[in-house]
Amino acid sequence: ANSTLKEKIAANNAKLSAKWHAYAEKHPAAQKIVDYVNTHQTLMQAIKFTLISLVAFVSEFAIMYILQYSLLSTCGEEDFSLWIFNYAGGRTGAFGLAGFIAMLGSKFVAEVISFTQNWKKNFKANSNKAFGVTVYVLTVIAIIIFTQWLSGALASVIKNEAGLTVCKMIGSIVSFVVMFLMDKFVIMRVKKDKKAPATEE
Repeated sequence: ANSTLKEKIAANNAKLSAKWHAYAEKHPAAQKIVDYVNTHQTLMQAIKFTLISLVAFVSEFAIMYILQYSLLSTCGEEDFSLWIFNYAGGRTGAFGLAGFIAMLGSKFVAEVISFTQNWKKNFKANSNKAFGVTVYVLTVIAIIIFTQWLSGALASVIKNEAGLTVCKMIGSIVSFVVMFLMDKFVIMRVKKDKKAPATEE
């Protein structure tokens, strides 16, 4: 069954490749763009990282909404406060303890998706995985704490309805940049003796 599936995938890939070559012959500009991306490793990794992040982002928000609404009647009506994490209770607030649990649960799933897909399909890391997982977890925790603090600091300055959205956007940008740099240069490194010759100019 696995061999049959692999043969089908290979056949589909061959068809797509043939279609692309036919298209590229008529549109040389498109081929030039693809060639440029393929010969600039960091750019290609950034594009793949963005696509994987979008999948993780959608998954995170879907799970967050599911958890916070399903736990609302159980533990989400009262305010919840723990260190820098403050969640007002109820639908008009931040769902209290349910919101905190939803944040942690959805973040966990999103980071599992991001780590596994970037490790295998994007950076193709061959470094020590135990070290990578440890540093990744510590980095995520540090980002959660920093963005939570940043949101609180900005919320006291941006006192309007758009404040929360602005805070989340800034936090997401910071998280994206830090995680990409950490993944590429620290967590998901490729050992020099196994790394393909660099083609980036």
